[in-house]
Amino acid sequence: MKEMTSRQDADAALGEETALVFKHSTMCPISANASREMESLLKGGEPVPVYSVDVNAQREVSDYLAERTGVEHQSPQVIVVRGGKAQWNADRFDITAGSVRDGLGLATPGA
Repeated sequence: MKEMTSRQDADAALGEETALVFKHSTMCPISANASREMESLLKGGEPVPVYSVDVNAQREVSDYLAERTGVEHQSPQVIVVRGGKAQWNADRFDITAGSVRDGLGLATPGA
C-alpha cells in the first residue's frame, strides 16, 4: 500500500489503469475496522496498486481526490479508479474485503 501525501501522488493513482484508493482516519474506530478489512483483502497480495490517504494528516489531498473523482468525501472510504475516473466506491461500514473485491470485479476466494 502506497501512502498518498501529495497531489502528485493522487495524480499518479488516477493515472493508473486501475487503482484502489483507501481514505481513512487514524483516530476513528470505524476507520480501524475498515483498515482490518483492507488488510484482509490484501493478505494474498495487492490485486491492483493500492493507495492510502490519512484524511487528518493529508486533508488537502483528500479534498483534491474528491474534486478530481467527483466522489463526495467520506471517511473511511474506498474508491476504485479506472482510467482516471471513479468507477465504484464504498464508505464506513460498507467497506468489507468482499465488497471491495466485488468493486474491483474479482472473484471471491474459494467461490
